[in-house]
Amino acid sequence: MSLQSVQRITQCPVCLSSQFSTFYTISHAPAHVGILWRSKEEALHCLRGDIELACCSDCGFISNIAFDSSLMEYTEEYDNSLHFSKYYQNYAESVAKRLVEDYQLYDKKIIEIGSGKGDFLSFICKIGKNYGTGFDPSYRGNLSPVQSSDRITFIRDYYSANYSHYQGDLICSRHVFEHIPNPFEFLTALRSTINGQGNHPILYFEVPNILLILKDLSVWDIIYEHCSYFGAASLERVFNLSKFDTIKLFESFGNQCIGIEATPARDVGKSLARNSDKITELLTLVRDFSHKCKIKLEEWENTLQHIEQNNEGTVIWGAGSKSVSFLNILNIKDQITYVVDINPRKRGCYIPGTGQKIILPEELKNHIPDNVIVMNPLYKQEIQQQLNSLGLNPKLLFAI
Repeated sequence: MSLQSVQRITQCPVCLSSQFSTFYTISHAPAHVGILWRSKEEALHCLRGDIELACCSDCGFISNIAFDSSLMEYTEEYDNSLHFSKYYQNYAESVAKRLVEDYQLYDKKIIEIGSGKGDFLSFICKIGKNYGTGFDPSYRGNLSPVQSSDRITFIRDYYSANYSHYQGDLICSRHVFEHIPNPFEFLTALRSTINGQGNHPILYFEVPNILLILKDLSVWDIIYEHCSYFGAASLERVFNLSKFDTIKLFESFGNQCIGIEATPARDVGKSLARNSDKITELLTLVRDFSHKCKIKLEEWENTLQHIEQNNEGTVIWGAGSKSVSFLNILNIKDQITYVVDINPRKRGCYIPGTGQKIILPEELKNHIPDNVIVMNPLYKQEIQQQLNSLGLNPKLLFAI
């Protein structure tokens, strides 16, 4: 499905409600968090856009109403793979294994929309001896840390009706749906493509959990690329409106993600799901989010000022979206010089907007830190083990 430039929206893209109001803004955010910038100068002058989050009080969907998709370009220089982390690999492999077992996906056809470098598709094809087709304009071959096979084909394009002859017993899409400005149109088009195939596949979609972002005041998870934010209620709602029946709806990866398993509805007149309790909880969190985030940002500004005054060497662990957002929202420049990442493809590149250089963990021996800022607490043990193996014992500061 292609991304289309959209005008500033005034109604909910999921349920079309006019009860859609702004509650949080971020100005001049880097448009891309996954592009590998090869020079500091390029990184400092990256494309930027404004974030203006609006929430629908009817279904709980949250959208960046200032989003301009003409700024988005997912090329081969885009890399947001998390699969160099053993912790994340274990998680992704467990998801693939469960899907194979639950739906008896053995010697079947798998389609992945937004397959990245092919890591997850490789898992699910290897486990079930399946045949996979991955669609992603940013795909580059021979870069996956996960072993693939000749059973997998990658197409550098968006999945659309042009590829309706590619049938799937499972159609999966992980951490792509939040990049789609109009999720209802996207799913409706996908439903039409599936109808043209004449089969009845299982769908598995996975997205960030906006409810946890709001609860934890994880403002670092708000990035320009993510123009759509879902809780369980709004995710199920848009699937139902698009004529899919929910099989499973659940939180995963430490409740940081929501997964939905669905299938094309046979009874299109079936009543729509509407979890009022979840929507009420979300609206309460939305109401207080801006004020509480302001306090959190002030606390971090004081922490960084203390670090600078005491001349404490500090690095951030992880050069992903959270770190890019953290550095840019707090406008951190000279206080932090390096960002550590275990992805060797990122080594020597620079953080968009603020220009920190990305180094590998072993390079910390040349830049021994007093503090390491950990953006995601789920990786605490993995990070601590790597620091211990390097003979380093810095203080860990958690962004959450």
